[in-house]
Amino acid sequence: MARILVIDDVPAFTALLRMTLETQGHRVAEANDGLSGLFMLERESFDLAIVDMMMPGLDGVELIRRLRARDAPHAPAVIAMSGGTDEFPAAFSLNLSAMHGADRVLYKPFDTSELTVAVDELLAARAA
Repeated sequence: MARILVIDDVPAFTALLRMTLETQGHRVAEANDGLSGLFMLERESFDLAIVDMMMPGLDGVELIRRLRARDAPHAPAVIAMSGGTDEFPAAFSLNLSAMHGADRVLYKPFDTSELTVAVDELLAARAA
């Protein structure tokens, strides 16, 4: 199955996504902030990155922008996710992430079936 990196500053949420994806047979790594996630993406090979948009330090939009700027031939597919805040609505950050190269967006909270469909479709597209 696929190698997936989950990047979110809420450890309980990354653990939940990891468990969900591992039950589907994927190998999952976690990063709890944008800088750590970018570091891992630069040094390891992943098929897919699932990235929260609202993180302290390096946010998800900037992480995706930097990842896509490298124009690596084997860059992972990217799912951007956000629940937003009053000051920064999820729709705004997810639109920005799509403009910078996210392949799919998910609004938090989402159920496991939404995640599974997005992951399966992106991995199938990469394999084609």
